[in-house]
Amino acid sequence: MNFAQLRAFQAIATHRTFSEAAQALGVSQPAITQHVKSLEEAVGARLFVRTGAGIELTPDARDLLPRIRQVMLMLDDIGARMDEGRALSAGYLALGLCAPYVAMPILERFTALYPGVRLDVRLENSSTLLDMVAQHRVDVAIATLEAPDPDFACDRLLDQEVLVLVHDAHPWWGRAAVGVRELVGQRFVQREAGSMTRHLFEAALARHGIEIAPHLVLGSREAVKEAVAAKIGLGIVLNRELGFDPRLHAVAIADAPARADEYLVTRKENRQLGAVAAFAAVAREVFGA
Repeated sequence: MNFAQLRAFQAIATHRTFSEAAQALGVSQPAITQHVKSLEEAVGARLFVRTGAGIELTPDARDLLPRIRQVMLMLDDIGARMDEGRALSAGYLALGLCAPYVAMPILERFTALYPGVRLDVRLENSSTLLDMVAQHRVDVAIATLEAPDPDFACDRLLDQEVLVLVHDAHPWWGRAAVGVRELVGQRFVQREAGSMTRHLFEAALARHGIEIAPHLVLGSREAVKEAVAAKIGLGIVLNRELGFDPRLHAVAIADAPARADEYLVTRKENRQLGAVAAFAAVAREVFGA
Protein backbone atom coordinates (compact mmCIF):
# COMPACT_ATOMS: atom_id res chain seq x y z
CA MET A 1 0.00 0.00 0.00
CA ASN A 2 1.43 3.41 -0.96
CA PHE A 3 0.46 7.07 -1.05
CA ALA A 4 -0.43 7.05 -4.78
CA GLN A 5 -2.94 4.26 -4.14
CA LEU A 6 -4.49 6.18 -1.27
CA ARG A 7 -4.77 9.33 -3.39
CA ALA A 8 -6.45 7.33 -6.16
CA PHE A 9 -8.91 5.82 -3.68
CA GLN A 10 -9.78 9.26 -2.26
CA ALA A 11 -10.26 10.76 -5.74
CA ILE A 12 -12.61 8.00 -6.87
CA ALA A 13 -14.57 8.16 -3.61
CA THR A 14 -14.99 11.91 -4.17
CA HIS A 15 -15.84 11.97 -7.89
CA ARG A 16 -17.46 8.54 -8.29
CA THR A 17 -16.00 8.00 -11.78
CA PHE A 18 -12.54 6.79 -12.79
CA SER A 19 -12.25 9.37 -15.56
CA GLU A 20 -13.04 12.37 -13.31
CA ALA A 21 -10.71 11.02 -10.62
CA ALA A 22 -7.89 10.70 -13.15
CA GLN A 23 -8.52 14.24 -14.40
CA ALA A 24 -8.54 15.62 -10.85
CA LEU A 25 -5.19 13.98 -10.08
CA GLY A 26 -3.65 14.81 -13.44
CA VAL A 27 -2.89 11.17 -14.28
CA SER A 28 -4.15 8.68 -16.85
CA GLN A 29 -7.24 6.57 -16.28
CA PRO A 30 -5.23 3.30 -16.63
CA ALA A 31 -2.94 4.56 -13.86
CA ILE A 32 -5.93 5.15 -11.56
CA THR A 33 -7.31 1.70 -12.39
CA GLN A 34 -3.97 0.06 -11.60
CA HIS A 35 -3.64 1.91 -8.29
CA VAL A 36 -7.09 0.74 -7.23
CA LYS A 37 -6.38 -2.83 -8.31
CA SER A 38 -3.15 -2.85 -6.28
CA LEU A 39 -4.91 -1.37 -3.25
CA GLU A 40 -7.68 -3.98 -3.46
CA GLU A 41 -5.02 -6.70 -3.56
CA ALA A 42 -3.28 -5.15 -0.54
CA VAL A 43 -6.44 -4.98 1.61
CA GLY A 44 -7.91 -8.22 0.25
CA ALA A 45 -11.29 -6.77 -0.62
CA ARG A 46 -13.17 -5.19 -3.50
CA LEU A 47 -13.57 -1.44 -2.97
CA PHE A 48 -15.66 -0.12 -5.88
CA VAL A 49 -18.58 -1.41 -7.94
CA ARG A 50 -19.48 0.04 -11.33
CA THR A 51 -23.15 1.00 -11.76
CA GLY A 52 -25.13 2.76 -14.44
CA ALA A 53 -24.79 6.02 -12.52
CA GLY A 54 -21.03 5.73 -11.93
CA ILE A 55 -19.08 4.16 -9.07
CA GLU A 56 -20.44 2.95 -5.75
CA LEU A 57 -18.32 2.22 -2.68
CA THR A 58 -18.51 -1.25 -1.19
CA PRO A 59 -19.04 -1.62 2.58
CA ASP A 60 -15.29 -2.22 2.94
CA ALA A 61 -14.53 0.99 1.04
CA ARG A 62 -16.97 3.01 3.18
CA ASP A 63 -15.22 1.65 6.26
CA LEU A 64 -11.78 2.55 4.88
CA LEU A 65 -12.62 6.03 3.57
CA PRO A 66 -12.46 8.06 6.83
CA ARG A 67 -9.29 6.27 7.88
CA ILE A 68 -7.54 6.82 4.56
CA ARG A 69 -8.49 10.49 4.40
CA GLN A 70 -7.30 11.06 7.95
CA VAL A 71 -3.97 9.34 7.14
CA MET A 72 -3.50 11.62 4.13
CA LEU A 73 -4.23 14.74 6.18
CA MET A 74 -1.89 13.56 8.93
CA LEU A 75 0.90 13.04 6.40
CA ASP A 76 0.37 16.58 5.09
CA ASP A 77 0.39 17.85 8.65
CA ILE A 78 3.58 15.97 9.55
CA GLY A 79 5.25 17.28 6.40
CA ALA A 80 4.37 20.85 7.37
CA ARG A 81 5.62 20.40 10.93
CA MET A 82 8.89 18.88 9.74
CA ASP A 83 9.46 21.85 7.47
CA GLU A 84 11.38 24.71 9.05
CA GLY A 85 8.70 27.24 8.16
CA ARG A 86 5.90 24.93 9.37
CA ALA A 87 3.98 25.69 6.18
CA LEU A 88 2.27 23.31 3.77
CA SER A 89 4.40 22.91 0.65
CA ALA A 90 2.14 20.23 -0.85
CA GLY A 91 -1.15 18.50 -0.20
CA TYR A 92 -4.72 18.03 -1.37
CA LEU A 93 -7.99 19.61 -0.26
CA ALA A 94 -11.48 18.68 -1.43
CA LEU A 95 -13.62 21.78 -1.03
CA GLY A 96 -17.40 22.14 -1.35
CA LEU A 97 -19.03 25.51 -2.01
CA CYS A 98 -22.58 26.79 -2.12
CA ALA A 99 -21.53 30.44 -2.34
CA PRO A 100 -18.60 31.14 -4.70
CA TYR A 101 -18.82 34.89 -4.01
CA VAL A 102 -18.10 34.22 -0.33
CA ALA A 103 -15.37 31.67 -1.02
CA MET A 104 -13.31 33.58 -3.59
CA PRO A 105 -11.52 35.92 -1.12
CA ILE A 106 -10.52 32.83 0.90
CA LEU A 107 -9.34 30.99 -2.20
CA GLU A 108 -7.35 34.00 -3.35
CA ARG A 109 -5.50 34.18 -0.04
CA PHE A 110 -5.09 30.41 0.38
CA THR A 111 -3.66 29.79 -3.10
CA ALA A 112 -1.19 32.64 -2.60
CA LEU A 113 0.00 31.21 0.72
CA TYR A 114 -0.06 27.52 -0.27
CA PRO A 115 0.52 27.22 -4.02
CA GLY A 116 1.58 23.58 -3.65
CA VAL A 117 -1.79 22.45 -2.25
CA ARG A 118 -4.04 21.11 -4.99
CA LEU A 119 -7.70 22.13 -4.64
CA ASP A 120 -10.62 20.05 -5.85
CA VAL A 121 -13.72 22.27 -5.77
CA ARG A 122 -17.34 21.09 -5.95
CA LEU A 123 -20.41 23.36 -6.24
CA GLU A 124 -23.59 22.15 -4.52
CA ASN A 125 -26.38 23.49 -2.32
CA SER A 126 -25.87 23.57 1.44
CA SER A 127 -27.82 20.43 2.36
CA THR A 128 -25.90 18.39 -0.21
CA LEU A 129 -22.61 19.80 1.05
CA LEU A 130 -23.28 18.63 4.61
CA ASP A 131 -23.93 15.14 3.27
CA MET A 132 -20.68 15.29 1.30
CA VAL A 133 -18.71 16.28 4.41
CA ALA A 134 -20.35 13.44 6.35
CA GLN A 135 -19.48 10.97 3.56
CA HIS A 136 -15.85 12.24 3.34
CA ARG A 137 -16.44 13.37 -0.24
CA VAL A 138 -15.23 16.87 0.65
CA ASP A 139 -12.90 17.89 3.47
CA VAL A 140 -14.27 21.40 3.94
CA ALA A 141 -17.55 23.02 2.96
CA ILE A 142 -18.65 26.64 2.97
CA ALA A 143 -22.37 26.38 3.56
CA THR A 144 -25.33 28.56 4.53
CA LEU A 145 -26.87 27.35 7.80
CA GLU A 146 -29.47 28.67 10.21
CA ALA A 147 -27.37 27.38 13.12
CA PRO A 148 -24.13 25.43 13.53
CA ASP A 149 -24.60 21.69 13.07
CA PRO A 150 -23.50 19.82 16.23
CA ASP A 151 -22.26 16.87 14.17
CA PHE A 152 -19.49 18.98 12.60
CA ALA A 153 -16.92 21.61 13.47
CA CYS A 154 -18.58 24.86 12.29
CA ASP A 155 -16.83 28.24 12.11
CA ARG A 156 -19.16 31.19 11.49
CA LEU A 157 -17.78 33.49 8.79
CA LEU A 158 -20.49 36.09 8.08
CA ASP A 159 -24.23 36.72 7.97
CA GLN A 160 -26.58 36.49 4.99
CA GLU A 161 -30.04 37.92 4.28
CA VAL A 162 -32.53 36.91 1.61
CA LEU A 163 -33.37 39.69 -0.86
CA VAL A 164 -35.94 39.82 -3.65
CA LEU A 165 -34.52 40.30 -7.15
CA VAL A 166 -36.46 42.48 -9.60
CA HIS A 167 -35.91 43.44 -13.23
CA ASP A 168 -35.86 46.98 -14.61
CA ALA A 169 -39.45 46.86 -15.87
CA HIS A 170 -40.92 45.96 -12.49
CA PRO A 171 -42.66 48.63 -10.34
CA TRP A 172 -40.36 47.77 -7.42
CA TRP A 173 -37.26 48.82 -9.34
CA GLY A 174 -35.46 51.38 -7.18
CA ARG A 175 -37.30 50.56 -3.97
CA ALA A 176 -35.24 49.66 -0.90
CA ALA A 177 -37.82 47.34 0.69
CA VAL A 178 -41.28 45.85 0.29
CA GLY A 179 -43.76 44.44 2.78
CA VAL A 180 -44.27 40.69 2.97
CA ARG A 181 -47.93 41.01 1.92
CA GLU A 182 -46.84 42.70 -1.30
CA LEU A 183 -45.19 39.44 -2.37
CA VAL A 184 -48.58 37.73 -2.69
CA GLY A 185 -49.59 37.43 -6.33
CA GLN A 186 -46.06 37.99 -7.67
CA ARG A 187 -44.57 35.40 -10.01
CA PHE A 188 -41.36 33.91 -8.58
CA VAL A 189 -38.45 31.99 -10.07
CA GLN A 190 -37.08 29.75 -7.31
CA ARG A 191 -34.11 27.52 -6.60
CA GLU A 192 -34.43 23.73 -6.21
CA ALA A 193 -36.09 22.26 -3.12
CA GLY A 194 -32.77 21.57 -1.34
CA SER A 195 -31.64 25.19 -1.60
CA MET A 196 -31.08 26.97 1.73
CA THR A 197 -32.00 30.30 0.08
CA ARG A 198 -35.39 28.90 -0.91
CA HIS A 199 -35.87 27.31 2.52
CA LEU A 200 -35.19 30.59 4.33
CA PHE A 201 -37.55 32.50 2.03
CA GLU A 202 -40.40 30.02 2.33
CA ALA A 203 -39.97 29.72 6.11
CA ALA A 204 -40.17 33.51 6.50
CA LEU A 205 -43.37 33.61 4.43
CA ALA A 206 -44.85 30.68 6.36
CA ARG A 207 -44.47 32.60 9.63
CA HIS A 208 -46.91 35.11 8.13
CA GLY A 209 -49.24 32.44 6.78
CA ILE A 210 -48.15 33.01 3.18
CA GLU A 211 -47.30 30.33 0.64
CA ILE A 212 -46.08 31.13 -2.87
CA ALA A 213 -45.78 28.36 -5.45
CA PRO A 214 -42.79 28.92 -7.74
CA HIS A 215 -43.57 29.72 -11.36
CA LEU A 216 -40.25 28.21 -12.44
CA VAL A 217 -37.62 26.15 -10.58
CA LEU A 218 -33.95 26.39 -11.58
CA GLY A 219 -30.86 24.67 -10.23
CA SER A 220 -28.47 27.59 -9.69
CA ARG A 221 -28.47 31.20 -8.57
CA GLU A 222 -26.94 32.23 -11.91
CA ALA A 223 -29.88 30.68 -13.76
CA VAL A 224 -32.33 32.45 -11.43
CA LYS A 225 -30.62 35.78 -12.10
CA GLU A 226 -30.81 35.28 -15.85
CA ALA A 227 -34.50 34.36 -15.61
CA VAL A 228 -35.23 37.54 -13.64
CA ALA A 229 -33.24 39.62 -16.12
CA ALA A 230 -35.35 38.03 -18.88
CA LYS A 231 -38.46 39.24 -16.98
CA ILE A 232 -39.80 35.70 -16.41
CA GLY A 233 -40.47 36.55 -12.78
CA LEU A 234 -38.96 37.77 -9.55
CA GLY A 235 -36.16 35.86 -7.83
CA ILE A 236 -34.50 35.56 -4.46
CA VAL A 237 -30.83 35.75 -3.59
CA LEU A 238 -28.63 36.07 -0.51
CA ASN A 239 -27.20 39.57 -0.16
CA ARG A 240 -23.53 38.45 -0.28
CA GLU A 241 -24.22 36.61 -3.53
CA LEU A 242 -25.91 39.48 -5.33
CA GLY A 243 -22.93 40.47 -7.45
CA PHE A 244 -23.00 43.45 -9.81
CA ASP A 245 -25.54 43.16 -12.61
CA PRO A 246 -27.10 46.41 -13.92
CA ARG A 247 -30.14 44.45 -15.12
CA LEU A 248 -31.09 43.49 -11.56
CA HIS A 249 -32.10 45.32 -8.40
CA ALA A 250 -32.36 43.79 -4.90
CA VAL A 251 -35.16 44.65 -2.48
CA ALA A 252 -35.33 43.74 1.22
CA ILE A 253 -38.43 42.22 2.82
CA ALA A 254 -39.01 44.78 5.54
CA ASP A 255 -41.34 42.97 7.92
CA ALA A 256 -40.23 39.36 7.31
CA PRO A 257 -36.44 39.23 7.23
CA ALA A 258 -34.98 35.83 6.34
CA ARG A 259 -31.44 35.46 7.65
CA ALA A 260 -28.79 32.79 8.11
CA ASP A 261 -25.02 32.59 8.48
CA GLU A 262 -22.23 31.33 6.30
CA TYR A 263 -20.17 28.63 8.01
CA LEU A 264 -16.98 26.78 7.29
CA VAL A 265 -17.86 23.14 8.01
CA THR A 266 -15.43 20.25 8.57
CA ARG A 267 -15.36 16.91 10.33
CA LYS A 268 -14.30 17.34 13.94
CA GLU A 269 -11.53 14.75 13.77
CA ASN A 270 -9.87 16.49 10.79
CA ARG A 271 -10.30 20.07 11.98
CA GLN A 272 -6.67 20.55 13.11
CA LEU A 273 -4.94 18.56 10.36
CA GLY A 274 -2.94 19.66 7.32
CA ALA A 275 -4.69 21.55 4.57
CA VAL A 276 -8.02 21.56 6.48
CA ALA A 277 -6.49 23.48 9.39
CA ALA A 278 -4.65 25.84 7.01
CA PHE A 279 -7.81 26.62 5.03
CA ALA A 280 -9.83 27.24 8.21
CA ALA A 281 -7.15 29.62 9.49
CA VAL A 282 -7.18 31.59 6.23
CA ALA A 283 -11.01 31.79 6.29
CA ARG A 284 -10.96 33.19 9.82
CA GLU A 285 -8.29 35.71 8.83
CA VAL A 286 -10.19 36.87 5.73
CA PHE A 287 -13.50 37.38 7.55
CA GLY A 288 -12.16 38.25 10.99
CA ALA A 289 -14.00 35.29 12.49
